[in-house]
Amino acid sequence: MPVLFVAHGAPTLVIEKTDYTAFFTTLPEQLPAPKAIVIWSAHWESDVQLAGASERFSTIYDFHGFPPEMYTLKYPAPGNEDIARNIVSRLNDVGIEARLDERHGLDHGAWCPLKLMWPDADVPIVPLSVIPNLPPENQYEIGRLLSSLREEGVLIIASGGIVHNLRKIAWDAVQPVDWAQAFDAWIAERLENWNVDAIFRYRELAPQADNAVPRGGAEHFVPLIYAMGAADEGRRAKRLFQDYQLGSLSLNVWQFD
Repeated sequence: MPVLFVAHGAPTLVIEKTDYTAFFTTLPEQLPAPKAIVIWSAHWESDVQLAGASERFSTIYDFHGFPPEMYTLKYPAPGNEDIARNIVSRLNDVGIEARLDERHGLDHGAWCPLKLMWPDADVPIVPLSVIPNLPPENQYEIGRLLSSLREEGVLIIASGGIVHNLRKIAWDAVQPVDWAQAFDAWIAERLENWNVDAIFRYRELAPQADNAVPRGGAEHFVPLIYAMGAADEGRRAKRLFQDYQLGSLSLNVWQFD
């Protein structure tokens, strides 16, 4: 199975009719059918690695002030406790603290893109937390330790946003702002060359890093590192889609093989 990094943008992604949402609806046709999906979401932060286990997940509305329709949507996907326990065991066996979490709901970083891709909610899901303050080398290693799940038919997804700074949104922008494009282009070149060391040091090396990834707010960027780790064996990156929302929110999908 490949590994995907997806930018989930605003929660309204799930009700919008755009080129990006159209792309999501057709993406599963380009992928092998997964027996389960493991997904890191920027909206589940923790101090240790958590894996969610539930017989069936509820839908978390972790947003406010959006159209009423958003609060009626459901994504009752089944869980897979065996895979969740397997993940925890793999990490604990090498000294990485991880715990099973009886998480009963999926946050919008998980259910919004998944609802576009698998609207019937019939693929078992294992949600994973992100640890934003963990050194990138350790985030990458957690991903790497889970990579063999791909050989078992498990699709690994990381949901976040490479350029995601709500304080820098350009509400009236018609075209994407230059600084967002500059950061995205820098990251894209390093992904395509699999320059892991440079991406780990993006804060000091990349143009406009503090605008793209606000200090103290890296939770949307770090899913990219987990996804790269899960694809360490192949180290091949391909950008499947690129667009922008509200001037600076980067909407992209990367596939790693």
